[in-house]
Amino acid sequence: MSEVVTTLGVLRCSLRAAKEINLVFGSYGAAYKRITEYDFGAYIAIVAAGLGKSGKEVEVDVYNVGMPDLVRPLTDFLGLLSNGGRPPSLDGTEGTTAGATAGER
Repeated sequence: MSEVVTTLGVLRCSLRAAKEINLVFGSYGAAYKRITEYDFGAYIAIVAAGLGKSGKEVEVDVYNVGMPDLVRPLTDFLGLLSNGGRPPSLDGTEGTTAGATAGER
């Protein structure tokens, strides 16, 4: 499982977090957009999903850390999460393993 370390804790990639973020935002593109718009609710939702907590449990901490300091870690987290917890490949083969069958991925 991939992780992104933040000042708020370790955001863990999981199927639950992936589904929760997709449900809240409708797409990962929408989640990225809301990060760039400094949408406080988006920051809370993404941090909560990554920490496995509720929004109420993290909202004060997100406020105290400040959104500018969370842009990079949340962007990195979404990138990992949208790729099944793996870092994107630099050769354009995101999400695949050369020669692997579906059961081996």
